[in-house]
Amino acid sequence: MLSMWIYKRFLLLLLAYGGVLTAMNLFPKVPVWAFSSFLGEVIFSPLKLLIAIILFVIGFLAYSLFVRDVVIMWKTNYSVPFHNPRLISIIIACVSWIHLFIISRMYAFVVLALALWYGIKDVRFNR
Repeated sequence: MLSMWIYKRFLLLLLAYGGVLTAMNLFPKVPVWAFSSFLGEVIFSPLKLLIAIILFVIGFLAYSLFVRDVVIMWKTNYSVPFHNPRLISIIIACVSWIHLFIISRMYAFVVLALALWYGIKDVRFNR
């Protein structure tokens, strides 16, 4: 049971980190104020942009599950199953986000903001 949980978390973290990192590399690298260049990228390579957006969404949704774990561990008074492995997976997710922050601050902040928003919204307590 525990080994399956760890395996799922490892795959989830790999999906989150890999998705966001790949999306960072696939997004068009045009200046912010060059709308015509951005429009040209969208028109001439829409599949690349679509794949980047899908990977970005998958990445921040996967990171939001780690945010949900943080909120659950912080707010509950009762024993959370798999406390130590859950804490280790949260620490590894934070380290991977720090690496994303070193690579690109803007994308990392957007990922963190969306993951925080969706992860906190996703928490449901049974009280």
